[in-house]
Amino acid sequence: MKKLLSGLVLVAGLFAPATAPAQDFTEKVLGETIYVPAYSRVFSHPNRSDLLAATLAVHNVDPDTEITLTRVDYHGEDGKLLRALLEAPVTLAPLQSSTALIPINDTSGGVGANFLLEWTSETPALSPIAEAIMTSGSGGPGPSFASRGRVIERKLAGD
Repeated sequence: MKKLLSGLVLVAGLFAPATAPAQDFTEKVLGETIYVPAYSRVFSHPNRSDLLAATLAVHNVDPDTEITLTRVDYHGEDGKLLRALLEAPVTLAPLQSSTALIPINDTSGGVGANFLLEWTSETPALSPIAEAIMTSGSGGPGPSFASRGRVIERKLAGD
């Protein structure tokens, strides 16, 4: 049995995805663009899907520095802008959060919708946590999950 398990570990290691270099979460920067996947529905069978509400949550994790959200946009699965969610920049104090809701009856984004947000700071700050929380909102058992954002552009001090 021990040989079988070690063989499985070896085989599993052969097919494991290559790991990217670890991100330095303590690096302070002047701003970023963050892509956050979101889903307005998920399929459980070829002809059956569950509608989902999506809440974008942005957490300023820097205990000392405020950041300013300058853009929060909602895009459909085709990549087209559906709507801008900010009417004016929003400043988040240290450890403050902000949210935006795409209601359960809004299916305009499709299965592969996403949020694109930009933030800046006058002094270097830690990258915020940006994630989408999707839920069926039906009150009963149903799909519920979250997806974490990914930095796609970064503004360093001196850029």
